[in-house]
Amino acid sequence: MTYCMRALCLTLIVGMAGWNVNALGATPMSNTPISFSLCAGRLAVDLPTDAEATLDATYKYIESQLPKPAASFDAIKQQLEASANRYGAQKIARDPYADKLARAAGLDPSKLNATTQLLGFQVDDRARQAAIGYQPDKKSIGIVVDVHKFIDGSDYVFKSNADGADQYPLIQKAAWDAATHFQPLSGRAQPSGPGFCVAGGMFADDGRPPVHESFTLVVHFKNHPDARFTIDAHAIDRVNTDEPSLKHRVDSELGILRANVGGHVGVLVRGEREAAGQQGYQIGLSVPNDTVPNTTAYKFFWSADGVPNDVTRPFMEVDLTIQPDEHKPATIRTADEARALWDNLLHGLRIRPGAALR
Repeated sequence: MTYCMRALCLTLIVGMAGWNVNALGATPMSNTPISFSLCAGRLAVDLPTDAEATLDATYKYIESQLPKPAASFDAIKQQLEASANRYGAQKIARDPYADKLARAAGLDPSKLNATTQLLGFQVDDRARQAAIGYQPDKKSIGIVVDVHKFIDGSDYVFKSNADGADQYPLIQKAAWDAATHFQPLSGRAQPSGPGFCVAGGMFADDGRPPVHESFTLVVHFKNHPDARFTIDAHAIDRVNTDEPSLKHRVDSELGILRANVGGHVGVLVRGEREAAGQQGYQIGLSVPNDTVPNTTAYKFFWSADGVPNDVTRPFMEVDLTIQPDEHKPATIRTADEARALWDNLLHGLRIRPGAALR
């Protein structure tokens, strides 16, 4: 996977879009102490006080949404029952041509579609949990399973997508079981047991493979609008051999960057580096910033291939971009300050204690 490194080239060549955060007169980030730890996936991420993080995570192909206030579980049930009645009244419109294509592929069209858009509806009052499965498009084999869990006045929603009505029982069971073991987390609380953290809580489990899970964490800083920190991670069952690791492709991509950027591209750091419990490779660059005259943009990148069937050591890509523009004043003005920020953030990545059973 090279999209982050390629994004490095494109970002520093054409500039970046605004992040809707502004601050003036901020002090260098390198002087800002780390103050709290955020649980992301199976990692603990140390961040400074002014950090604002957005976590987008998928667990066993299940997407979790931020909880929304709900008056009661009965209110959630009523809404889902209305949806179930609506979907149940809509007949699936079979497409003869699509059926022909399915047969040519060795599939049974009758199994790919239900009779109506409603695939199923389940309620457990004791667990305060409900699930609905449906085909959102009467002319498509795509299916959706939504599981709602009511906890302390909030509605937690877990969504799964698949193709084919015949996949509904499997998808529904996986989502239902995951929701059953979901534990909410308030604020910046750190869980103590094994599991995978998403926005608003954690899917508790034993952490043993096979577990399909991934997350993207994007961090902005109130006092430093010119900086953005990003982590992409996903558990693997095998090392990706389709493309070389960052260590083996960095020279060619650095050459592309230098060929497309006017001015000197400086290498601030480069080489092997351990982070988040595994060995990886890093590079840090400084580039003339065309967006704001007489300023410099910085880009740091670290990547690790991951360890197959070890959910605590996923494939990871971590990057820090520092780029002022007319809406984001330069708050990190020297290479030393940029490097210090990078070191602090990368040093703050670690496997959360107890994230998986050994």
